[in-house]
Amino acid sequence: MKECIRILKEKKVKVTAQRIAVFEILRKNREHFSAENIFEEVKKKFPVVSLGTIYSTLLVLREKGLASEVNIASDKSFFEARGDTHHHFYCKRCRKFFDIDIPFCQALEQKEISGNIINECQGYFYGICKQCRGKDV
Repeated sequence: MKECIRILKEKKVKVTAQRIAVFEILRKNREHFSAENIFEEVKKKFPVVSLGTIYSTLLVLREKGLASEVNIASDKSFFEARGDTHHHFYCKRCRKFFDIDIPFCQALEQKEISGNIINECQGYFYGICKQCRGKDV
């Protein structure tokens, strides 16, 4: 918890118990969470927390570079605290998605393409995951 508080203060985020709880969930787990998933977890500790508080906290964390938003084959956004540039793989069969680590192209390494500056990149790969690949459907 102390580490989360330090990071929030360092990024000039107003520290509240709910913000700490949201940030801790994202940092402790290398998973992707919907706002609703986070809401259910935080509600266990803070029963009166609102979904609106979760959304506004996620927005602040995203704006400060402490969380990333992933929009992949869903009408829902998912959030993670992994701060490095990485890609995601979405399985069209089981509908799960996960991080993949692959080498970046030259443009991403240079943060520029055709004279345009790259601030952010989200690479999504779609297909059939290795767990589903061997199953007959």
